[in-house]
Amino acid sequence: MARKKSRGNGTGTVAPRRNNQGKVIGYRGAYFGPDGKRRWVSAKTKTECWGKLNAAMTDADRGIFPSPATLTVEKYLSGWLTDNVEGKLARASHDAYKRDVHYHIIPSLGRRKLKDLSTTDIRRFYRKKRDEGLSNRSLEYIHTTLRKALEDAKNGGIITRNPTDGVRPHKTPQGAAKESETLDPIQVAGLLSAASGDRWEALYVVALHTGLRRGEILGLRWEDVDLEEGTISVKRSLDVDGTLKTPKNPASRRTLKLTPRALAALKAHKVRQHEERLKAEADAWDDHNLVFPNTIGKPMNAGNFYRREFQPLLERAGLADEGFTFHSLRHTFATTLAAKGVHPSTAQTMLGHSDIRMTLAIYTHATDEMQDAATAALESAFG
Repeated sequence: MARKKSRGNGTGTVAPRRNNQGKVIGYRGAYFGPDGKRRWVSAKTKTECWGKLNAAMTDADRGIFPSPATLTVEKYLSGWLTDNVEGKLARASHDAYKRDVHYHIIPSLGRRKLKDLSTTDIRRFYRKKRDEGLSNRSLEYIHTTLRKALEDAKNGGIITRNPTDGVRPHKTPQGAAKESETLDPIQVAGLLSAASGDRWEALYVVALHTGLRRGEILGLRWEDVDLEEGTISVKRSLDVDGTLKTPKNPASRRTLKLTPRALAALKAHKVRQHEERLKAEADAWDDHNLVFPNTIGKPMNAGNFYRREFQPLLERAGLADEGFTFHSLRHTFATTLAAKGVHPSTAQTMLGHSDIRMTLAIYTHATDEMQDAATAALESAFG
């Protein structure tokens, strides 16, 4: 007998759930209720899932929905992704939340009733993830996702308190060295020396001299660069999915004065790019007027740039084992401003921070390092 094609509250669908290795670990059914909200059911087998889905849709037609008393973490998070995240955040943020939920949180906590989820459950979950070898940074991302989701549940009256309150995903061992994120002057010189003559040389110079984020620098168009006035304006950012978007944060839209070295690098880069365009086949160059496009003029894929260009550059500069990322160039710019005594409010504007606390956190870190260096110098001089 053919399955019913439609219902009063919409047609349901069933899809497999997979783990990190792509193995099917269960099935999830989705349907829309009369109130227009999407809801989910789950089961180990496809047949069982269809049975639960049909029962849930029948109840929904009658106005019966799962109560907070029976709502599981999995059902809540699945609905949260659709109602609170999808279409409301940038694609990269949405994908990151979805990855944390489906690959980490649901497999460990999904069967727990949301109302019964405790601080102890959260701590055990983080301990398990640490034992599985997840980095501190990955744990921080998972914690951010879980905390936001549970805070929305509390604000919506589904739970009375957020069980992530007071919980940290990891502890830094006492005396442990701080993660290396800032290049020192010798490392900066080595990086730029290794980039000399590289197609992307100007990009690295501009990144270190302006502190632009990776998406901001890959989203630059020549109309944003005033080579006469020596300024550069941030008006858009290249998202990880390859789309150019206007920054939602007004503070990110800013104009910066270029240093003489950055200005000279951009002028040379424009000449080199013009020669590259002339050498390309007439129908091969797809001109988007980008300052830093791929080899045929289109927006450069951020992931490809990082893997194929930036990581090999670190190798050539002898910095591959130092833990640096492209963001380290921005962090180096920020800490250099602090070291040179630039006022935090000026640095906030240059970095495009919406909250001065973000800037002050970098300044405090830089000040601590400078004090350590000063103490060491005094010990060397007077010891």
